[in-house]
Amino acid sequence: MIIQEEKVEIVEEEKAPTQTQVQTPPTNEQTQEKPKFEQVQKKEKADTKHIFIYIAIFIGILVAILIILFSIFTIHNLKYNDTIAKGIYIYGIDVSNLSKAEATEKLSQEFDEILNTDISLISDDFETYINPSEIDLKYDINSAVNYAYQIGKNGNIFTDNYEIFNTMIKGINITPTYSINEEKLEKILTELSKDLPNAVIEGSYYIEDNTLVLTKGSEGYIVNVEQTLKNIEENIANFNYLTQPIELSLTLQKPAELNLDEIYEEVYKEPTDAYYTTNPYTVYPSSTGVDFDMTLDEAKELLADSETECEIPLKTLYPNVTTNMIGSEAFPDLLASYSTR
Repeated sequence: MIIQEEKVEIVEEEKAPTQTQVQTPPTNEQTQEKPKFEQVQKKEKADTKHIFIYIAIFIGILVAILIILFSIFTIHNLKYNDTIAKGIYIYGIDVSNLSKAEATEKLSQEFDEILNTDISLISDDFETYINPSEIDLKYDINSAVNYAYQIGKNGNIFTDNYEIFNTMIKGINITPTYSINEEKLEKILTELSKDLPNAVIEGSYYIEDNTLVLTKGSEGYIVNVEQTLKNIEENIANFNYLTQPIELSLTLQKPAELNLDEIYEEVYKEPTDAYYTTNPYTVYPSSTGVDFDMTLDEAKELLADSETECEIPLKTLYPNVTTNMIGSEAFPDLLASYSTR
């Protein structure tokens, strides 16, 4: 038996070249686009450079103009350095480009009229007036003028120019400070409570013949001095009182209770006896006294039970020694005498 061997030939396939090994020759289109792109980049750089040059020129011109304007503005401010800057008002009165003396004179005329305007106080239908001179009202014009004059004169040329320019554009209104005599105003407001149509009525008493008449008070209103004073000062500060009245602040109040102990001390009078002295020779006559014709507790009970009015009877207290009783002792050489009651 014959076995034939077959020859097997193994052929190794060639490996495909890797990506790094593959080289593709450039096409005609790619070689043409490359120089065009470089030209565009060069053109953009040139345009950008021109833009920066134009911006630099513009900024230079603008800075030059600003420097010129700043110099002109500074020279102008220095020229009018002895006057008040433009756009400044004091109580709405224009004092621009005025000297301190001119501004003071102009304001004085205006404030003379203001200080002659009465302060009107109202409460419902009630109205009364206070003249500014009654409370020593004064406005500090000199301080306001000095403050206005100092604007733009701090010594720094940049800050001064800024203040002057800002004032010129926006304007500024200065309100003068004021002063009043609060003690006088409080006294006027306290006394004003009595004139209110719905005022509180305090209790009172008087003596008629031999009777003490007590009258109880009634509830009503008084001026709230503290709050009204505050309202007046606010209106004086902003000058509102010149165009509109000021509302009185009122407080509802009950009358004070009658103090019968204190009234008794005022009414009661002890009688005094007559007497005389020698060296020098002086006679001190007698006098009658006054007292309640009932006990103090009875009088208090009577007052508590009454609604509005109470009458307490009084009695006369006589001295133990009258002037007539010492007549012969005091006047040993008396020729005649006469007495009357």
